[in-house]
Amino acid sequence: MEAKIINDPIWGPIELHPLCIRIIDTPQFQRLRYIKQLGGISLVYPGACHCRFEHSIGTSYLARSLGLELQKNLAMLDEPNKPDITDKEILCLEVAGLCHDLGHGPFSHLFDQLFIPKFKKPGDQKAWEHEDATLNMLNSIFKNITWNDYLEDEDIEFIKNLIKKPDEKEQKNPSLNEKPDEKEQKKPSLNEKTDEKEQKKHFLYEIIANGLNKIDVDKWDYFSRDCHMLGLHHNFQCKRSIKLARVVKHGKEWHISYPKSEYYNLFDMFYTRYTLYRQAYHHPVAKAVEMMITDAFVKANKCLLFPPNKQRYQTCYLKHLSKNTYDFFGRKLEVEICWDCIKNLARVF
Repeated sequence: MEAKIINDPIWGPIELHPLCIRIIDTPQFQRLRYIKQLGGISLVYPGACHCRFEHSIGTSYLARSLGLELQKNLAMLDEPNKPDITDKEILCLEVAGLCHDLGHGPFSHLFDQLFIPKFKKPGDQKAWEHEDATLNMLNSIFKNITWNDYLEDEDIEFIKNLIKKPDEKEQKNPSLNEKPDEKEQKKPSLNEKTDEKEQKKHFLYEIIANGLNKIDVDKWDYFSRDCHMLGLHHNFQCKRSIKLARVVKHGKEWHISYPKSEYYNLFDMFYTRYTLYRQAYHHPVAKAVEMMITDAFVKANKCLLFPPNKQRYQTCYLKHLSKNTYDFFGRKLEVEICWDCIKNLARVF
């Protein structure tokens, strides 16, 4: 399979690696075409109809661009014991950027921030996050596509850690169901290699999801894309930040840093974020719409199942119909309501 070029309205022509094309062709990734990037905001801003599909491709492009720029600058850096970036790590960044939003539910953050908390049990300590579903879908994808011609097992683990770092408690306290000899066999194979990479190349984990200062390619894409689709002006130039980014040693760790001349551009980035939250993300009408959509999901949760349960559906929706009426058009209702709702609104897993 050869690389393909697509034309993105924000970044122009984007060349996709053959492995990325295999991932895009899977059902798990294609479902992102039906997940709106901004949830119910499109009912306030009619132009905000873009989806997670194009945002994921844009994030993949920016992750690769920043990785290549850092790779070039590190090669020219004259310093002993400096880190490097391999071509395989560049591909891992590209794949991680492509797959980082796989687990989003209907209407994006509406699902995990408004709908899921309504069903949280009192004893649940850890809230469900879309990154959890992302990792599950990523496992499913790599079980069904050919990837070992480009990556190895530790690369898959590295991609997962780029999307979401495992909790320290989960690393230090393995499952009690595992036998001692099983624990010893698992540690050297993948975990030690990824832990070593995180210690030596901590800056790689600041590209997709930067927990240190929130400056990462995920935000760069959705800031630019959301402003474009909402019709809002912004001054932030992420391509300038990519060109000026450097890997600098701070104490014992290496981090992505920017020169003083980039301060005002990064200020514009955070001001763009403030503007988006003030004018769009927290728009009072949009929030009211999302609350109503959430209420509809809560009521539909009793009857819309995965896969659909015919008997329960008939009990909930068709109990008010007489037998003759149901025989006449009940089947048509069943097909239209169940199929359209599940296909267009409730594509979660």
